[in-house]
Order: sequence, then C-alpha cells, then structure tokens
Amino acid sequence: MDKDILLNQLQRVPKHKKDILKNQFINKLINTDTGYYHNYVNVRDGYYLWCCFKQQGNIFTFSINGLKSILDGIDTKNVLLFWDYYISQDVMDLGRNELFHCSKQFLVNNLSAFPQDFYVFDETLKWVVVITHEQQNEHGDTGFVIKL
Repeated sequence: MDKDILLNQLQRVPKHKKDILKNQFINKLINTDTGYYHNYVNVRDGYYLWCCFKQQGNIFTFSINGLKSILDGIDTKNVLLFWDYYISQDVMDLGRNELFHCSKQFLVNNLSAFPQDFYVFDETLKWVVVITHEQQNEHGDTGFVIKL
C-alpha cells in the first residue's frame, strides 16, 4: 500500500456527489437489514461491506492478476472507488468516508498502492468489482464481480 498515492494522486469526489453515489451504491447493492451491516456501520473494525452484498445479478470470482482483463471488459474509462480494509485507522477512515475517481489504467498501474477490500464501480451501478483479503473459492481467488 502506498499512502502517498492514496492521499495525493487520487481525485476525491466532491462531498455532495459522493454522498449521493455512496447512498445509491448501498441502496442498490447492500443488504442493510442484517446485524452484520449494523456492526459494519457501528463497530467498524473487522467488518467489511462486501459481506453484506445482496444476492443478485451475475457473480463470478477472479484472481487479482485478472483485474486488468476484468476492467478491460467494462465499457468505461474512469472508475469510482473506496475501501474499508483495516490496516490503520486513518487509512480505513479515509476509504470508508471518501469516494475517489481515477482512470481504469491508473488503478491497474498502481494496484499495489491500494489497501485490500476495495470496491470499484461507475455511476451506472450496473457492476461492481471487489478485491478482498479473503479467498472467495477453492482456487484462491480474492476478487469478485457482480454484474446486474
């Protein structure tokens, strides 16, 4: 992880737009009726939003090495992203409280700068790519895609 890239090279989405987009993301993709979600919001440490996804759309897993080809298959130049990996309180709070945008190429070129457990999507909210710190299947894939 490279805090310089996270703090100085990523563009933050302005607050008014960030609030709208994050609320749309949660309303469309996240099951907020579970105890796990309430712990995510209220307890924070050790809880991940990706554990609260609604079971909808087409879901498939991939290895982190496949992120470039996954993003190449999505018709957008720029992406939105945030994270909630607990590596330090300041980095976790930054990822959970902000929303960033960058080009797909910037993300791929700087992948190692990002904490695990991050979410990539665009304003259409027709898809989300998630990179987790846990294996999602017996092959060791740590990423998954949801296409609505």
